[in-house]
Amino acid sequence: MLFRNLLLPSVCIFLTAVGVATAFACQSTHTLCNHDVVHRSSSALRASRQSGEDGREDPSELLRQSIKDLATLLDSTDGNLASYKSRPGCSSVVHIIGTGLTPSLTSLPLSTLHVLSQADVVLYDSLGLSFRDICHIVPRHCKVMCVGKRGDDAKSWKQTDIDQMLLEMALQQQTEDNQDHQTSRIIVRLKGGDPFLFGRTRSEIETLRANNITYTYSPAISSCIAGPHLGGIPLTDAELNCQSFGVWSGTDAFGRSYGLNDQGNEADFASGVDVLVFLMIGRLDKLEALCDLLAGKRGKNSVVGNDRKWHVDTPCAVIQNAGGVSSDVSLGSQTPVQKVWRSTLGNIVPMIRSEDEARVSVSPAVFVVGRVCELDLTCTTR
Repeated sequence: MLFRNLLLPSVCIFLTAVGVATAFACQSTHTLCNHDVVHRSSSALRASRQSGEDGREDPSELLRQSIKDLATLLDSTDGNLASYKSRPGCSSVVHIIGTGLTPSLTSLPLSTLHVLSQADVVLYDSLGLSFRDICHIVPRHCKVMCVGKRGDDAKSWKQTDIDQMLLEMALQQQTEDNQDHQTSRIIVRLKGGDPFLFGRTRSEIETLRANNITYTYSPAISSCIAGPHLGGIPLTDAELNCQSFGVWSGTDAFGRSYGLNDQGNEADFASGVDVLVFLMIGRLDKLEALCDLLAGKRGKNSVVGNDRKWHVDTPCAVIQNAGGVSSDVSLGSQTPVQKVWRSTLGNIVPMIRSEDEARVSVSPAVFVVGRVCELDLTCTTR
């Protein structure tokens, strides 16, 4: 019932909107299309929502059918999203795709939804969709495997193992029931955010290329954009004279910064941009060390003072679980779990620790530094 109450209304609204838009387009161009599948699916979802708790409807199955219908529509209207059908004698295809804005079904790119609806194998990162949500989209026969990549010392597959598993899955063929020939498979490498941003996608592609495996990839919105956005923080602002921003992996930030020793500028990290964005910086000890480094409190050329571009009073913010929600089974509702801390480089970590002295991490989080963190554009009239 929870899944029906929370997810189906969003899908129903989405499918209805797609159906109306498609019907209008078809009427205006006097062409035939498959928009009726969307109307059928949205009607079925409404019926499921209204059927109560008698168990007569299976909302997850209705969702799966609706996604299948939507994939059919996309196949017929957009050549760029045309699926790779299973064909005898053809090699498998690996699709490298991202979940986009947030780890939620409601913000998936259509291309990602489309590919997942036809997948035979999915290798997914922990920071993307949950196992349960993936299973609501993929066909029942699909094999779904988590490869980790959560960070914070959480157990993850080695990148070389992921490369090898993609290759093995692509080289395997499946035999269709009651047929003698073999068909290709659709292998999905599902990443959080955008697959080309800190996703180690090059390693996977080079492995596939070296073995003549066909692959595709598609862009998605990264958390470096979505995180600040959902926290009400624009990355550029004309009035504050913030015209540029840079993005770094928090894991690599220290090595890159200390690499500037020969320039005598190790503590003045990225002085050429107006806003800094760090991903994968959830552990508080690492966050504290980075704040000290940016503020000039660490390193052999440490200088503390407001004559620096970045200093202890520079505004900054931490956005945790950007756009995330938790589900309450007893209430049949969802509660936002996003948390935003705004302060300065010298005070952000003490502020977080003051709420919970035992806290060691704020992962998953995005760390933003710059004057834009003074702004809060979130709506307060809901």
